[in-house]
Amino acid sequence: MTFRARLLVALLALALLPTLLLTLFFSGEVGRATERWHLGVVDRALDSSVEVNRTVLTRLEATLLDRADTWAAMGHGAFETRGRDGLRSGLRDAGLDFAQLYRRDGGRWRLAGQVVPAGVLAADSIDVSDGMTAALAGDRLIAAAAGARVAVARMDDSTALAAGVRLTPDFFARLHEIEEARTQYARLGVLVDVQRNYVWLLLAALVIGVAVGALLLARALSRQMTQPLVTLSDAFQRVAEGDLDTRVPASGAAELQTLAGTFNSMTQRLAEARVALARAERESTWRDVARQLAHEIKNPLTPMRLSLHRLQKRIDHVPESERAAVRDSIAALLTEIEHLTRLAEHFSQYARLPGARMEALDLATLARDSAKLYEDGAVSVLPAPEVPVQGDRLLLTRALHNLLLNAREAQGEAGAIELEAGRTGAEGWLAVRDRGPGLSEAAAAKLFEPYFSTKNRGSGLGLSVVKDIAERHGGSITLTNREGGGAEARLTMPLTQRG
Repeated sequence: MTFRARLLVALLALALLPTLLLTLFFSGEVGRATERWHLGVVDRALDSSVEVNRTVLTRLEATLLDRADTWAAMGHGAFETRGRDGLRSGLRDAGLDFAQLYRRDGGRWRLAGQVVPAGVLAADSIDVSDGMTAALAGDRLIAAAAGARVAVARMDDSTALAAGVRLTPDFFARLHEIEEARTQYARLGVLVDVQRNYVWLLLAALVIGVAVGALLLARALSRQMTQPLVTLSDAFQRVAEGDLDTRVPASGAAELQTLAGTFNSMTQRLAEARVALARAERESTWRDVARQLAHEIKNPLTPMRLSLHRLQKRIDHVPESERAAVRDSIAALLTEIEHLTRLAEHFSQYARLPGARMEALDLATLARDSAKLYEDGAVSVLPAPEVPVQGDRLLLTRALHNLLLNAREAQGEAGAIELEAGRTGAEGWLAVRDRGPGLSEAAAAKLFEPYFSTKNRGSGLGLSVVKDIAERHGGSITLTNREGGGAEARLTMPLTQRG
């Protein structure tokens, strides 16, 4: 698993775990709250209450119908004097409160008599004559508004018997209220289930929403955090393949910016080191070439010089008419051999530059001493304070001589070459200025390469030697164009403090 994937999972878990814990907590609280809204014991109590009332009422109605049928079969005698005692006893034994006789008169039923149980004082009669017709045509049961349950049985076409039991006046209203409460409580249970499911759906939607949001945020954060690392990894791969010009933009957190800056500094130093290594390898190659050239040039020059000297001694044997021409030719050949000898010596010096022998020097004094080696007016030394350095007098004099020679060749014989010593910060310097044609961009890029020269003659090693001497002293050499024409060569090296 990649670092980005692990980071994504970690951020997602960090966002989801608290959400899941809160979801479980709130779901438990919602469950307990809904249980308090709809208690199972109350639901069961209401069911039991309704069932008990219905059972008792059903058994009571069955008893009423049975007694009404039995007594109706006895005929009118049950309400006569001889039959009343038996009817009273039957009412008492059955637990009923009254038996009534109704007669049909003119299409309407009217109460004709009433018998109550033995030992019970006669109470107000409950008249159910208005419900007789409907009851006889239906289930033969009447719920009296005064609070009684009555069963009727037909005795003949014009008479009927009613047996009843007294109830509380609001019995049926209360029974209806209980049944309605049971229905409403059952609906509340359904509503609680719906609300519980609705809450679960909301919590699920919340978790899903948080998960999606956390996923998107985690992806964005992981991309933001890992993209600089991915870029840095790609940059390392390119550097490993040799592309030292690779740079990483400094973006993201401060730590990542520091890492990018460190990487860029590292690649810059690697590039500089590679350039320095290539330059050192080239210089080493050029030194080998210079050593070989010096050897190849010097070997034939000595016998050539000896041969020309022998010819000079025998010039008297040449005819008078050709003697002058031969003498001039020999002189020209000796001059060129001398030039070749000097060139070979330059090659040899470049190949075997001696080690630096450091001593305390003053660059201002060195400049004045070097100027004395030239004709009056050829070099103008500008006044300068003491510039103390540690250096090799011989090597620095040779470097300064090469710079002055280049300046004279660039400027020509007109005017003086400016020579100045100075100090800037912790560095001392020697500057050689001329009013020659200056430097072209193409030439400036190759001036310090061995065997490169802007002149038709010369070895092209002078500035290479100067650069080597400057680096041996921990310094550098630069060439720049001057305003108004000409160039300035500046050799810089560290200052020292004299005790």
